[in-house]
Amino acid sequence: MAFANKRPGGRILPVRRLTPQVDPQKQFEKLEAAIGEIYRHNASQLSYEELYRIGYGLVLSKNGSLAYDGVKGVLESHLADCVHQTILARMEAVRSNPTLANNEALLASVRMLWSEHVTAMLVIKDVLMYVDKVYVKNAHLPSVYEMGMGVFRDQVLLASRKRLSTDVAKAVLAQVAAERRGEHVDRTVLRGVVNMLVELQDTDHLRTVYEEGLEPQLLMESRAYFSSMAKARLADHGAAAYTQAAQNDLDAEMDRVRAYLAPSTGTALQSVLLDELIDKHADSILRIPEAGLVQLLDRRDAAALKVLYGLYLPLPAALSTLQSSIHGHVLELGERLAASLAPLAATANADGKGEKPAGQPQALTLAAKTAMALRWVQDLLELYDVYDEFLHASFNENPSMRQTIHDAFIKVINANSRAAELLSLFIDDNLKSGLRRKSEQEIDHVLERTVLMFRFLQNKDAFEHYYKLHLAKRLLLGRTLSDDAEQSLVSKLKVECGSQFTLKLEGMFKDMQLSADLARGFKDVDPLLGFDMSASVLTPTYWPPLAPQVSEEAQKEMHSIEPPAPLRGVVESFTKYYLQQRSGRRLTWQYSMGSADIKLQFGNRTYELNVSTYQMFILMLFADSGSGDDSDSSEVSLTTTEIQQHTGIPNEVLVRQLQSLACAKYRILTKAPMSRDVRPTDRFTFNTGFKSAQYRIRIPAVAAKSSVETEKEKSASMATIGMERQYLAEAAIVRIMKARKQMLHEQLVTEVINQLSARFLPTPKMIKDAVGRLIDRDYLQRSPDDPRLYNYLA
Repeated sequence: MAFANKRPGGRILPVRRLTPQVDPQKQFEKLEAAIGEIYRHNASQLSYEELYRIGYGLVLSKNGSLAYDGVKGVLESHLADCVHQTILARMEAVRSNPTLANNEALLASVRMLWSEHVTAMLVIKDVLMYVDKVYVKNAHLPSVYEMGMGVFRDQVLLASRKRLSTDVAKAVLAQVAAERRGEHVDRTVLRGVVNMLVELQDTDHLRTVYEEGLEPQLLMESRAYFSSMAKARLADHGAAAYTQAAQNDLDAEMDRVRAYLAPSTGTALQSVLLDELIDKHADSILRIPEAGLVQLLDRRDAAALKVLYGLYLPLPAALSTLQSSIHGHVLELGERLAASLAPLAATANADGKGEKPAGQPQALTLAAKTAMALRWVQDLLELYDVYDEFLHASFNENPSMRQTIHDAFIKVINANSRAAELLSLFIDDNLKSGLRRKSEQEIDHVLERTVLMFRFLQNKDAFEHYYKLHLAKRLLLGRTLSDDAEQSLVSKLKVECGSQFTLKLEGMFKDMQLSADLARGFKDVDPLLGFDMSASVLTPTYWPPLAPQVSEEAQKEMHSIEPPAPLRGVVESFTKYYLQQRSGRRLTWQYSMGSADIKLQFGNRTYELNVSTYQMFILMLFADSGSGDDSDSSEVSLTTTEIQQHTGIPNEVLVRQLQSLACAKYRILTKAPMSRDVRPTDRFTFNTGFKSAQYRIRIPAVAAKSSVETEKEKSASMATIGMERQYLAEAAIVRIMKARKQMLHEQLVTEVINQLSARFLPTPKMIKDAVGRLIDRDYLQRSPDDPRLYNYLA
């Protein structure tokens, strides 16, 4: 089927709409009149549809430029009239008399004009929506609203003859300055004016008028203001008052930013304030005489320190100054604590005797030195608690501040050559008596703090040496208050240094448990002993040397000591029982660390004495020498030489035991002549007149008492530790070279230090000497081509 009137290749054209011809100028005049009504707040009486059609018709009739440029001209004319009528008089008033009221009146009039203009432009923008959509887009012009903002900028703020923007900026700055002085200003007006400047773009459309004009002037005047404030406050403020005033200034400025300044100004204004008030005077603030950082730390003013730290934190240079000052003050306090230990350097014998130097006070006794050493550790822990509280309350757990404090305490502790010994002594004192009547939480706090001090120690192997000695005495003499506390401390040390560090300590506890099992088994096998007997069987590789520090000859004599006849059979029976349980082993009896509970009758009263094994041997001589009754015992008289011959105890050890029995607080024996010194011809008798208010009495034993080492004992300990370090250094070198096969000397030294630093800090000379010994023993070989290169010999 086909249509007869269809033309090949043709198309149907749309029906042409015939619109009445209108005069574009008359249409625009209607639009112009409408704009005037909008500015007179009569927009509700207008027909938005009619106005929209006018704009639509002008664009369709190719008169979009008339609508766009015409509206722009109307806006320019209107704003120019408004400036002349409402702004100029106030502007002249400000220029002639820039009072707070005149400034506020000018800003209020500008804000009012801006507010009316923005409201009108929102309506005009909607009316000319089609103009925006078609004409403006095709002509690549600013939108009607943006054009209106530009007209306001050019006609109100940047008019060449008036230059109102300068007066507005000065008025805003004057209001800010007045508010800083404490005067009241209208923040609503300021917020409106600042928002106007933020919304208006500069002529190049790169920045806002606010960023171009007001903000730089605000920051410049703020810098001058805070600079003068800093100089004035430094003259009459302490560190606490100064930083609190600076913090108040900062809070006020940030409040000002939130109230009426642009948010972008906040960061820059804070930077200016901190730079002028803090950064440029960081060191001076901390060193204000009688009111600086040192006084804040000494007063423990955590609140003031928190304010000071908060101001210094954003400033790297100031924060570094603060950290250096805190570090230095901790070192100064550490030196004061170290000065309290000066008497420990005095040359004295183990019992506290020593010649009095000319013009110097008598040397302290060993007990007084021990108390002084314990006080040093306690004071150090209390000092750390203070600075740890600062970390929580003032420094917000800042890692760099924590490291600063830790570095200071590391230097303080390691500056004391006896630190490892004193820390172990402190732990020993607490585990024996110091933890009595303390809660579980308090005990754990003490242990945590001591482990922290241990962490700061560089020579951890020296601590291990002393800790093993003290732990051995506690375990063997039953002096520990809490087995749980002992195990907890070893667990904490294991976490710090690994299982290898605590291997021997754990072995000591294991030996004590096995010894308790053996004692129960032996009692079941031989229940008719007549007294309780418990022997501690110790693995030599776990336990430190337990004998008193005596000469080699005296040590040989101690190994050959035979117990008195009543005890000899018990010793032999236990040895036989143990070898039946543990075949292939050998027992060597060590009497130096043993103890005994014995009952003695003095006249009509009986006392129970806790004595060392050697003291028991001595007292048994007086009990067995007579017929056994009190009268005979009281008549027995033995010289020092005779006692030594009967017991076999070396003279060096015997003297100390006799001093404890005859010259100390509890005089079980009487000595003639009476003096502290014990000579071979001195004679001892049983003191039948002994009296005491206590039934159970512990006779202090020199070997059992933990105290500060004498210089001689310290030298012996350091020799032992030095020998162990040689072995550790050689073992580390062999491990490294076995893995690397070939290595330069400098690289080897670095690697050895890295491996051993967890226990102690080896010196390059120590490593060099260890390498030399290994070369002599054919573990290593120098390269013939390079003497600095070592080869490992398999």
